Amino acid sequence: MRAGHISDKRVKKIICWASPGCHDNCGLLATVENGRLIDIRGNKDYFTGPVQGCGDRRPHFMKWLYSPNQLMYPLKRAGGRGENKWEKISWDQALDEIAQKLERLKAEYGAETLAVNEGTYRSDMFGIRSRFLNLFGNPSNVGGPGTVCMCNKFQMRYALTGPCSVGASLSRQLKCWVLDGYNMTQSVRTTWNNLIESRRKEIKLIVIDPRRTEVAKQADLWLQIRPGTDSALFLAWLNVIITENLYDKDFVNSWTVGFDQLRERVDEYTPEQVAEITWVPADLIRQSARMYAENNPATIEWGCATDQIGVNSMRVEHAKICLRAITGNYGRDGGEVLRGPGPVLNGNMAIRDSMLQLEEQCTPEQRNKQLGSDRFKLMTWPGYELANEAYKRTYGIPMSMSGHNFMSPQPLIWRAILSEKPYPIKAMITWTSNPLLNAANTKLVYEALKSPNLELHVVHEHFMTPTALLADYVLPAASKLEQPACTSYEDFEQDIRCGERAVEPLGERKTNYEFFRELSKRLGFGEHFPWETDEDLADYRLAPVGLTHKDAANQTCPVAGEPWTYETINPTTGKPTGFATPSGKIELSSTILEKLGYDPLPYYQEPPESPVSTPEIAKEFPLILITGGNFRPMFHSENRHFGMGTREQQPDPLMEIHPDTAQKLNITDGDWVCIETKRGAIKQKSRLTEDIHPRVVNVQSHWWFPEQPAQEPFLHGLWQSNANVLTMDDPDICDPISGGWCLRALLCKVYKP
Repeated sequence: MRAGHISDKRVKKIICWASPGCHDNCGLLATVENGRLIDIRGNKDYFTGPVQGCGDRRPHFMKWLYSPNQLMYPLKRAGGRGENKWEKISWDQALDEIAQKLERLKAEYGAETLAVNEGTYRSDMFGIRSRFLNLFGNPSNVGGPGTVCMCNKFQMRYALTGPCSVGASLSRQLKCWVLDGYNMTQSVRTTWNNLIESRRKEIKLIVIDPRRTEVAKQADLWLQIRPGTDSALFLAWLNVIITENLYDKDFVNSWTVGFDQLRERVDEYTPEQVAEITWVPADLIRQSARMYAENNPATIEWGCATDQIGVNSMRVEHAKICLRAITGNYGRDGGEVLRGPGPVLNGNMAIRDSMLQLEEQCTPEQRNKQLGSDRFKLMTWPGYELANEAYKRTYGIPMSMSGHNFMSPQPLIWRAILSEKPYPIKAMITWTSNPLLNAANTKLVYEALKSPNLELHVVHEHFMTPTALLADYVLPAASKLEQPACTSYEDFEQDIRCGERAVEPLGERKTNYEFFRELSKRLGFGEHFPWETDEDLADYRLAPVGLTHKDAANQTCPVAGEPWTYETINPTTGKPTGFATPSGKIELSSTILEKLGYDPLPYYQEPPESPVSTPEIAKEFPLILITGGNFRPMFHSENRHFGMGTREQQPDPLMEIHPDTAQKLNITDGDWVCIETKRGAIKQKSRLTEDIHPRVVNVQSHWWFPEQPAQEPFLHGLWQSNANVLTMDDPDICDPISGGWCLRALLCKVYKP
């Protein structure tokens, strides 16, 4: 430090979340000296408590932020897509040219010609994205992995229960905890560590997973299920609970509709029949069903594994909702938390995402053009409008269309680019996403992104990803460390969490809000974005409850109001509020699904590629493939660069295989092996473990190699170990309700190269 220079050292209260963190959302203290981040530690005073088990990521946040690989300036493609030739330009030039091309394409093909691709919660600006699209006139042609990552189940909850979200109430009253395909040690380790420390002996833990994960090793009962058959298992649970009169008759009679129809449906799913389907013995099915029903209050925690099984994904959640309802666990301390809109303080509600989206700007004619709205109806405009009718009647505000629970299935976007049917998709904005890694059927995605039919592709990103390498404009994005937090988590939460920005954006990086605002100004509707900064927008959202963003960011807990319950008395009617559904009750048999043309009850369907449904394919590809969940220290496709302290912890992709299976294939631990499906083949290193079923293999997802050449044909090692080369996304085998594609329960073979 120069003589006489006074150091400016400050401690900022920030929220840790995706890019570079995870979804644990812990409170952190960031020490900043003269504008540079010099230390990050846990904020023990924040309501999430001490940060535990994050030693593989958090100590490396500063290396991530200051990585020389981070994008710093806007770039315009100077060669062919994939040649890695770029021209450095100004933001003004980039936005001017992008706006001019969007206006030309809109005039020629209509506003529906634009598609947006986004990732799972790497931003809190989904309400702003919806505002932008509605003002542009776009029918919300938004694609992303949210369709197969939590958000599909949220939309099913909107339809059947009404509240924004249902989550575990992990209070001291909890008696039974069910984890279905959810290895919390890898996805939300801090949460898991906090929970397992407080776990008392009387809390029963049931884990359903084809792998004996660290979570499964803690379980009272581990059900080693055949991938893709979870809905059959839960229907068998319903069979046992109803047949043995273990359900809560008072709650069923008072607060549900469709119980008799459900009883008739689950008669088809006896434990003996389901044991043949799932590989779980009938006696274990009965034992686990009884454990769940007899240890109330209980909760079924969410994970994304069952969102990724294609045809059955939404039916799994439907069956879980029925289980929660008939056991009376909704709104119960220690059971399932019901989250209505909020926060509400002194009779005023903070501004939620749905109150920013300006849905009325999208005309009925344009709504009908949304990709997927004619087929995958629940997560597009037809389902939204039906659910929103009950939601607005109950709460007085619209339901959020800004989160991933409302989107077009990604497979339809790629096909619309290539076929120009039902109309041409000529432009795409990709923000917070890397679809060459997160979308199924990589070969088709690559073909679409390379197609001359796609005349404009803009990527707003932190690093030069394989997807960015095929873009026309690559714009540097500010990370979560460089922008403030003010989030209702796509309106799935009742609370709003706030945090300061640790540092100002480095180089010429801009926040997601700044990107959409500046583009809107050039497209002629900038007056709808009057807030100059992210902090200004946050102040606007919090003003109704009498807070500023700075006030909220310095609290030790989120901005929270009174908890909502279905028994709350409505002062106007003098009656309980009930559930925001057409009937005012939990709909075990869904009127919304029925109106949309779907079966109103849960059921099981054999996966489209399995030893049962496709025995001829199984002869050549005898093993069942799952493409894995989260694994630390990676977060989705991030943290792959050497030099940041994360990739060094796991330099190579790993495939799990049982030792008995490996021996038959002459594979030893650590061998590079080929994993092949009908779609293609990749290579990963073998990891022999008895903690996986002998007929199942697990490959890690989202692998790319930034150290490999950027230009074609390498694209940073896109094709080498990318699990989505193996997956399939034909709309005919997607979930018929959501359009969710198959990332698990596929058939493969494994061999040494």
